[in-house]
This record gives sequence, structure tokens and C-alpha cells, in this order.
Amino acid sequence: MIRQATTQDVKQIAALLRHKAELLQAGGSEQWSAYLKADLGALVAADLSAGRLYVYEQDSRLLGSIALLPSLDWDKALWDDAEGLYIHRIVVSESAKGLGVGKQLIEHVIAVATAEQERLRLDCVATNSFLNTYYPSFGFESRGIRDGFSTYEYPVAVLSH
Repeated sequence: MIRQATTQDVKQIAALLRHKAELLQAGGSEQWSAYLKADLGALVAADLSAGRLYVYEQDSRLLGSIALLPSLDWDKALWDDAEGLYIHRIVVSESAKGLGVGKQLIEHVIAVATAEQERLRLDCVATNSFLNTYYPSFGFESRGIRDGFSTYEYPVAVLSH
């Protein structure tokens, strides 16, 4: 089940992010390496207050999360404008790999952005071949590469009134 995160979820989400950053580092990737030095509890709490943070929960276990935020300084460096909503910090527990948790979280925020007629954007490391295939599979369209990051936007049809 997907629901909005609460302050009670912050520690678990931070732990998921830290664990994923450790796995990435162990695999030789620099992706998310900054998370190993960051106060992830404070970062997740900021996500919770700045936008919408969703979690995937099953049998009272938090298996993943996704942040849907207004543009951050990070986004402003990658995009020429600050329009829309941005996906950040998608993370899925290793115990839930292959269960479609990430897919459901992404589909959920696509539905939210579409209902609100908002642009939906995200980025990933340009050399991450998995993510550069994964995001287009949901309908995200490439907007190019900037500073070593692939940028994607979901084509939300804006209805005229």
C-alpha cells in the first residue's frame, strides 16, 4: 500500500537511503556517496515538510519511498526553468527487490502530477544504464544530459478549461 509518509517514517526512510548508498559504494559507484556523510534524518524530514513523501508499506513493513518535491537548488542547476514537480530519492528495500515496489511508487507520483496538471521531472547519473532504460519505460522523455546527469520529463497533457 502506498501512503503519505509521516514523521514516524523518517528514521526508516533515512535507514533505507543509507543502506542503498552503502551498497552503491560497495559496488564501486559514487552515486549517493554524499548520503554517507549527510544527516539523512534531517534530509528526509526536510523532504517531508517541503513536498510530498510517499512510502510503500506491506504488512507494517516500510519497503520503499519516493519524494515528490518542488524544485530544489539541485534541480535549478540541471534545468533552465524551475517549473513542475521533481522526483527525488526513490529507494526500495533490498528485501523487496523484484516485487514492483519502485514501479508502483513511480506510477503513483505520475498519477499525482497528472491529476494536478504539473510537469514531472527527474534526473539520474548519465552512466547508469539501468535507470536510463527504466525511466523511459514509464513514458518519461529524455531532455538531454547536463553536468553528467540525464534529465527526464513526463509528458503531462495540460487540459484547457
